[in-house]
Amino acid sequence: MSIDKDGMSLKEFINENHSLLSAMAIFATIAALLGNLPIRWMGIVLSFISIAGIVIIWHEIKSQLPEKMSPKLFIFRYILLWGLGALIFYWLLEFRDIWHVFLFVPLTILFMYVIISTIQPIREWKIIRYVFGIGKEKNRFQKALKILVIAVVAYSSLYLAALFSVPINVILDGIKNAFR
Repeated sequence: MSIDKDGMSLKEFINENHSLLSAMAIFATIAALLGNLPIRWMGIVLSFISIAGIVIIWHEIKSQLPEKMSPKLFIFRYILLWGLGALIFYWLLEFRDIWHVFLFVPLTILFMYVIISTIQPIREWKIIRYVFGIGKEKNRFQKALKILVIAVVAYSSLYLAALFSVPINVILDGIKNAFR
């Protein structure tokens, strides 16, 4: 992505993606309002789900960003990014009861993303394309090999997530206690 004064303007981007931005704002409002429900656990669950919706919508908005953008749109992109980062940090601190048990889930997804992003360039090597049958009809061996690689990546990601979730939970508990 590059900054170009002739690139897509912030106004054009908002006009093209106003429904996604509106949905994100609605989820943010719902998350804020539901956190104070009289039935505390219900408010926590619904607020948690709303924030998950915000994260998913932000990912879709990020995919809609053009290659060339105006300086204002470039800044807007980073404002959204830092706002989402702060929201995720709040999410991790506020919903400690949920994250004590389920922190391994987003960590597994994060590690899968990192591992896949790391091995993605290797797919372009001729030997890898030949062995895995990339771009042509696969035989049984190639299908089995692909399933094996997916299983190894998934298992490695889950293992790393389980390994890191305990110390990350300890750190997040310390940060939450420091702000009390």
